[in-house]
This record gives sequence, structure tokens and C-alpha cells, in this order.
Amino acid sequence: MVVAARALPAPPQLAGQWVQVFEEAELRPRILELADRFPEERSLEVPFSRIDAAETGLADVLLEKPEEVLRAGQSAMLELLPVAGPEAEGLRLRVTGLPATSRRTIRGIREGDLNRFLALDGIVRKVTEVRPQIQDAVFSCLACRAEIHEGQEATSPVMREPLECPHCGKPVPRTRFRLLPDKSTYLDAQRIEIQENPESLKGGAHPQGLTVLLTEDLAGRVIPGNRVVVNGVLKSQQRTTASRSGVIRGTTFELLVLGNSMEFKQREYDEIAISEDEERLIRRFQGDPAVVDSIVLSLAPTIHGMEDEKEAIALQLFGGVEKRHADGVRTRGDIHILIVGDPGTAKSQLLRYIADVAPRGIYTSGKGATAAGLTAAAVKDDFAGGRWMLEAGMLVLADGGIAVIDELDKMTPEDRSAMHEALEQQTVSIAKAGITATLNARCPVLAAANPKLGRFSPDRSLAEQIDLPPTLLSRFDVIYSIQDKPNSKRDRFLANRILQSHREGEERSALLVSGGTPAASGAPFEPDFLRKYIAFARKNFRPVLTTEAQQALEDFYVSVREGGEQPDSPVPITARQLEALVRMSEAAARARLSPQVSVEDAHRAIRVVEKFLKRISTSEGKIDIDVVTTGVSHSQRERTILLQDLMRRLQEEGGGTFAFERLETEAEKLGIPKARVDGLFQMMRNQGELVEHRPGLWQLMRF
Repeated sequence: MVVAARALPAPPQLAGQWVQVFEEAELRPRILELADRFPEERSLEVPFSRIDAAETGLADVLLEKPEEVLRAGQSAMLELLPVAGPEAEGLRLRVTGLPATSRRTIRGIREGDLNRFLALDGIVRKVTEVRPQIQDAVFSCLACRAEIHEGQEATSPVMREPLECPHCGKPVPRTRFRLLPDKSTYLDAQRIEIQENPESLKGGAHPQGLTVLLTEDLAGRVIPGNRVVVNGVLKSQQRTTASRSGVIRGTTFELLVLGNSMEFKQREYDEIAISEDEERLIRRFQGDPAVVDSIVLSLAPTIHGMEDEKEAIALQLFGGVEKRHADGVRTRGDIHILIVGDPGTAKSQLLRYIADVAPRGIYTSGKGATAAGLTAAAVKDDFAGGRWMLEAGMLVLADGGIAVIDELDKMTPEDRSAMHEALEQQTVSIAKAGITATLNARCPVLAAANPKLGRFSPDRSLAEQIDLPPTLLSRFDVIYSIQDKPNSKRDRFLANRILQSHREGEERSALLVSGGTPAASGAPFEPDFLRKYIAFARKNFRPVLTTEAQQALEDFYVSVREGGEQPDSPVPITARQLEALVRMSEAAARARLSPQVSVEDAHRAIRVVEKFLKRISTSEGKIDIDVVTTGVSHSQRERTILLQDLMRRLQEEGGGTFAFERLETEAEKLGIPKARVDGLFQMMRNQGELVEHRPGLWQLMRF
């Protein structure tokens, strides 16, 4: 508990209390070990709870006057050393695990928090390089050659110089002082910017950031995208602006945290608090085979239909298990899903709901996304003193969560290509402005797009109408198409449900305005409970395949592949789809809070993948994975080769050119319909493989 007002003990008394804390916590051996291992190790980390248990008064004062109390703690460490050598001055005391009364959100900081010990939870957005910062500047008086030591403020961007020489007494206007860099002392320093966690923002609020100064062994430990708790002292800096008359000092101050310690969130979703009652309620669903269906019904309950898509997204929220093999190869556990649908099919509404209900969800639209905004950017600003620095993008900030990208087709091809590495390797490699780094982007991607011509056309295959490159499509585990086809029975049902949901929404809004308490949504799980359920499952369960589930997946994979053993048959699926089956099976088991993947989980995954293959990867009644992986089906490739051979023959007979009408006639004799000839002809023309040599006469460039 923080004491509002009390008389601070004298520094010797503070040091004595620290010695008592070190003795009761049995930290003397650790201090001696640090002295022996200096400078490789120099920091003694002490949990706040151990200080509070040994000396409650000292713990209270530490939160109020941290700088003075920490200095006394470092003096107490020196007293416990048998011989105070030069390395002893470099030992540092770092306090972790501050109490809830000292925890603040970045936007919740107020003037009463200045100079107090605070714990700030956030995600690292910007990181500067580690550079030496002067700590004790030594100046030489040019009049008498005397050396003057001037201590520097860690938070000040301007060096403090002597006002006068204490030896000759001459002030600055009559003489000057020269800095002696070789005799001055320095320490490693790094500035980072932490930003509010995206999932904590409500109502579209812009995330706020705060600068943190890390020194000595704290510097160089973080990269953009890390989720950390920074424990430090909140300081202020006066804003200044340059003008012709000099520097103008404003009345508004900037905030800066002097970092004392950092706590890395090693486990997923540590920031989501789950009470004991909520945990007991969650565990009641353990092993329930119907819980996955209840979760599917709880996803965007006002959006009716789309059960198949919701089932796949539900599995995506839980995700598979990441694996690291003996040879160092990493296999991702995250599931990537793409939804391509006609306008007005509630894709965007579904995506926004998922971004809100996911424990760590970040939403963006393809219209406003660039390659740098998705991955990472090298920027040059005053934060780094005018040097280049890394700034994390969306996929890096979503590390450990879920990235939701709407209108993927509206992005430029160059910007979309930046996602390839993040989708498969789940890393972002940067080589810009002399900065070479690899950042983590371990997050599933849920994306939505519109068909190539705005709406699906019934006379063309679905795969041909997805305006995304095959290199990107092949990285998605599941691709669903949503077509808006008129159907009187289905339309009446949907119209009734939509109108009913509008009526319920009006009644709910009216009740809120009047101060009443609206009823629950009627879904099996409310969004807040579902978020905690997902976080609990992902944090505590890593399902393992049973022999029966493994056999079921193997049988399905082999049986589907058997359909492609004939010489002219397409390749139905590849090992990439088998890995997707494993991930979805693990996700289904994790949703049931089960440590093992059962046969039922495997069958659920098979059902999801089968629906995807039949919708997107079917060509002329056969499953053909080449439709997704290469953009060209097996039959289309065969016809293209046949048509090119025909063009070469006609071109030889026609003296170097051929007529399109003749091509159609001869192709029809080979069993290629006119619609296919026209489509293949236009594709080759757009790719520059055909040119019109003379009006009505065409020439094949690759003859």
C-alpha cells in the first residue's frame, strides 16, 4: 500500500533496512556471485513482494521516493561485499513485480505520478540503437587548465556545462571550457517507445505511446513487437522550440520513464486476468464434445448463416501447436484463412467482430495498408536523435495474437508481396538504411477480399475470379468463397432473422438510454467470456495427436491422393494441406480443453478442409490443388499446351501468322470449346505471348 505522507528515513537508516531485506531474502550469496561475475552480470533483481514482506515501511517509501531508496539499496549491496573493489560501483539493484497500486496504463498517467515508481504494460513499437551516453563530463578550463567534473542528467538531451571555474573563478563569458572525452565516463543507453496493447483499446481510440530510457545492461534487450512490463521512475522534460530570438521554453512537459527493470511476457495472454470462479466455469467444459459447436454459435451471432466459415475461424482462434524439431526447423501452429465473397455478404462485419473478440486482435483495411505498415519501417526522426530506427508494423504488433486484414485485394501487388514471409515463416526480415534485423510475426491471418470483377460470375470457375497471386493464395490453409445467389426460401429466412436482430437492437438501445440493463445476447458464450476461454485454452493446453487421430488423417490424405495417380489426373492435395489438417485437429482439441487430439477432432478438421477443396480447388469435377498453388488447373494447363502447339502449326502453314477464326475451328475439332479458346487466347494476349501482326492475323511470339 502506498502511504500518502510520511517522513522519509535518513539514508543510513534506509541502507540498514535494505541490509535487513537482503539478509531475510537470503540474497547475500547472489550479491557475492554478481561481484565475481562482473561485468557479464551486474543486476540484482528483487521482487517487490520480498521487500514488502521484510520491511513494509521501506516498500512503501520505495514507491514514493524510488531514486533515493534505490541509491540506498545499492549502498547496502556494497556493505555486504567483503572487499569493495572498483567493480562494486557497477552493481545495480532492480525491483520487479510492483503491486497493483503502482500499475498504470499509458493513457492513465497523471501529474500525481511524476517521480514515482510505476509499472507500465505495453508493446514495444520503436527501438533506437544502443549508444554511449555521457554520465560524468570532465571539462578543462582554458584559462587555468583545471579539470572540472559535471554530472549529467540522464533525461536531459542537452549537456550541462560549468557556469564558472571553481579554481580561477572566471565565469563563462570571460573564458571557455573544453570537454575531455577521454576522461569522461559513459554508460550504454537506448530509447524505446512502448505503446498501449491493441486489444486494450476501445471505440477506435488511437494507441498512445511513452518513451522509456534504458541504460547499462537493460539496453539492447528488446526488439519491436516485444510485450513487456517496464518498471521505472516517471520523469518530465520541458518542451522547447527554436526561434530567431533563441530557445523558447514552453509550459507543457513531455513524459519519460527511467527504466529500472523489465519483465518480458514469456507466456501468451498473461495480460488477461481470469478469476478463480471464471476458471472453474471454463473447466466445466473440458472434454465436452459440443463445446466447439457452442463456440461457433457464439461468433457474431447477429450474422446469420456462414456456419462453415465460422467453424474454420473458431479453430483459427484456438490454433494448432508450434513445434521445433531436432534439426532446428520450426513448424507454425497458426492457421491462416481467406474469405472471398460477393459484396453485402457481411465479410467486414464478421472480421471486425473477430478482431474484437480475439484476445489479441488487430484490424486493418487493405486500402490503407502498405508494405511498411504491415511489416516494419525504417524511419528517421527526433526520437532517435535523427538516426535511423525500426518501427514495428501491424503483423509485428500482432505477434502472439491475430491479424485481421479486410479488402486484401485492394492492396497493391508490391505491398501484398511483403506478406509472403510473414505468412509462412512468421518472421519479418528488414534490410533498410543499414539496419538488418528479423522480427517475429507469430500470428494467424484472417483476410477477406472481393472477386476480381466485384461479384462472382457463374460461367467461370471460382479460382479464376480470385484476384490474388497464387504465391499468396497457397499460403492460406483455408480459402472460402461466399456467393450471393437468390433463393426464395433462404432469402425469407435471412430477411426474417436480420429484421428481428434490428428490432432487438432498437429495443436494447432504448433500454440503455433509459438506464436499464439489457438482456444477454442469447449466444452460448458472451464475448468477454469467450475471449477468456480462448486465452485460457491457448495458454494451458498443447494437444498431442493420438494414434487413432493420426491414422484418420493419414487415411484421408492417402485416399484423396489416390485420385491423382492416373496419368492425366490432377494432383488433388499436397503435404501442405496435410499440415493444415494437423493444425486444425490440434485446434479442435484445444477448444475442448483436451491434452490429446481425438478421432472426432481429426474428422472435424477433415470436414473443414474438404469443404474448402470442393469450393475452390475443383476443376471439371475433380479436386485439383494446382488451381490454388499455381493459378492454373491441370486441365487448363493441358489445353494451353495443346492450343500453343496448334498455334505453331497454323503459323507455319500461314507463313508466320494465323487467323483467330481458323484457330477456333481447328481447336473445336480437338475438343476444346470456343469459350475456353477465347479465354486462353485473351490470357496469352495479355501476357504478351501473342501480338497482332496485321489486322486479323496473329503471331505467336515464343514460336
